[in-house]
Amino acid sequence: MHAAIQKLSTLLKAKSYKLKVDEGFTLIELLVSIGVIAVVSSVIFANVGTRQSALTRSAQKVALAIREAQNLSLAPSDEPICVYGVRFVAAVPANTYFIYRRPACPDPRTNPANNMYDGSPSNVVETVTLESGVTFAGPLPQDVSFEAPEPITWVNGVANSSLSITLTSSTGSRTISVSRFGRVEIQ
Repeated sequence: MHAAIQKLSTLLKAKSYKLKVDEGFTLIELLVSIGVIAVVSSVIFANVGTRQSALTRSAQKVALAIREAQNLSLAPSDEPICVYGVRFVAAVPANTYFIYRRPACPDPRTNPANNMYDGSPSNVVETVTLESGVTFAGPLPQDVSFEAPEPITWVNGVANSSLSITLTSSTGSRTISVSRFGRVEIQ
């Protein structure tokens, strides 16, 4: 038993360790290597982030334009405007979309085109061109409009429909979806 206690006491004794001067890195070497890594990674991330952000910014702007058309259709107005919408086109100028209004309020159930853009430049509220390198994918033109005062969502002249607009660039794609209830989402 005495031998077991002696063995245990030797195991429990603290040992002192001395640092060897010739091993490891100096503080200056560590700081220089961390600085080089930080500079290289910031250059890489800055380039990737710029390309990706053009696509993300464009998707956010398209979603914002759709929401603006919704809000305009709900807002009180001195003019008898019954429809606000967004038209997506690939014609000249390329990759543009615009917010429009339809001041006349004929019954859209008799002619669904009454809730679409009528081609009149005077009805355009705002025109926007996508950022450089970002394009629409899929069939164009597309039209989404909101009829006041409910607002009813119209897609290409069809009531209570949904729409997906896809934007592409060299870094990927983003899809903006409008549900039949008017909810706008970016995926």
